[in-house]
Amino acid sequence: MCIVGVASALLAAGCKGPMAKIDAVRESLERDESAAIASATEGYPACADAPPVALLPTQPSPRDTGCFAEIASALGSKKGFVARPPDHAATTTVAIVLLRDGRGDWVAHVEDWLGSIKTGKGSGPDTLRMAVARKMAEAAPRVGRKLEEEKDALEAMKAVAGAIPGACPTYWLLGSGTDPAKIAAEHSADHAACVHRDLARREGPGSSYGSGTFRALEGSLALWRETERALRLGLASAGPGAKAMIETKLKVIEPATQAIATKRIASASPPDAVLMLGEVHADAGVPLWKDKDAGADGGSAPKK
Repeated sequence: MCIVGVASALLAAGCKGPMAKIDAVRESLERDESAAIASATEGYPACADAPPVALLPTQPSPRDTGCFAEIASALGSKKGFVARPPDHAATTTVAIVLLRDGRGDWVAHVEDWLGSIKTGKGSGPDTLRMAVARKMAEAAPRVGRKLEEEKDALEAMKAVAGAIPGACPTYWLLGSGTDPAKIAAEHSADHAACVHRDLARREGPGSSYGSGTFRALEGSLALWRETERALRLGLASAGPGAKAMIETKLKVIEPATQAIATKRIASASPPDAVLMLGEVHADAGVPLWKDKDAGADGGSAPKK
């Protein structure tokens, strides 16, 4: 008989098969005990912090082939970190990074993880769902309140970035106290593509909304609401243990979401905002559209 404890979690594969380590993380989350979770997630390769990079929609992040691949391999993957579509090892890797490091901003391509939370089935997606639910419930007191002061907005953004995989790095940079003047233009509140994308979500105020801290705040809150919705939708695909755990966390997350109150600020001119966004990303080597004369497949920038 195998006993999985602090030292033996990483050796369980020999007793329970190729999914043993992934199942160990899932089972610890179903128990929802901090000590069990710490035991199940210890010993995996560490990730170093580094400045964020601007990525194209289909471009993997450096961590995908770096520390994430190392974690996935340690979990038993023969293919490394497979994010599209996310497999069991990839979803569990992301769960470990959230639980251990609290850095959702280290993960690229948020839509992949939202999709797995909504519809994924099996041990890996359940592990990811529960990790996100746990981190969002922990973050709820900092997010679910009146957010009208700068310091409160920054705390909320950092909490969102620590809880949601694929969160915009801008939220972590600002929330961690980085001087906005020292943030690269492509990661700034006004010009980051990921802030622009989040503001355009169904719960967001629109991609041209506001400027500065409170523009980024609204983007992070739109992502928070979308992720809450994904957790609720994902209950239909979750296993019994995961479903029970997530439902408990949603009883914390959903009231917190309803308690959010932010101050409203003026929106930028939509054409000007979109054109500036394109110019900044083109300068960074990450064009958002092709020039008008780029050929049959080329598009033109939005016109005023």
